[in-house]
Amino acid sequence: MQSKVTNIYLIGYRCSGKSTVGRALADHCGLGFYDTDEIITAGEQKTITEIVAGRGWPYFRELEKQCLQRVAKKKSKVVATGGGIVLHPDNIACMHSSGKVLWLRVKPQTVLHRLSRDPATESCRPALTRQDVEKEILATLAARRELYSQAADLSFRTDRMQPEEIVAAILRTFSP
Repeated sequence: MQSKVTNIYLIGYRCSGKSTVGRALADHCGLGFYDTDEIITAGEQKTITEIVAGRGWPYFRELEKQCLQRVAKKKSKVVATGGGIVLHPDNIACMHSSGKVLWLRVKPQTVLHRLSRDPATESCRPALTRQDVEKEILATLAARRELYSQAADLSFRTDRMQPEEIVAAILRTFSP
């Protein structure tokens, strides 16, 4: 895989499995792993919720863009991106210029289920809108679906798959 692809970027909505699958894929392939949300929170020494509450989403999106540009300079890495990485065309161009973009797709019901079960939701996934969480998921997924589709080189439905099954599916696409 290393000879065919410089970096692998995982995109998708919240709770699609980007971080979990990214770590597993990197481990399996002996590649480095980066999570843009983790890099941002470590650099700011605040949770995403604290960053957004204090400075707003535009500030966070700028941090995200800068982080991606730094990470894209590295080679042979798996990168889990934030769910909104596709909102800025420069981010999409940056990913395409330095690797392959894989979209981990999920249904709204899966997102809602995973959000409610993940203890990190409160600190890592602040509200994107003022709607209740179910309406927010439906609206945001609908608004981003085309962006994810246009950005992706390949896509994988992750609703009913375990991380190791998703990794196996990804590896099959890169087999000779």
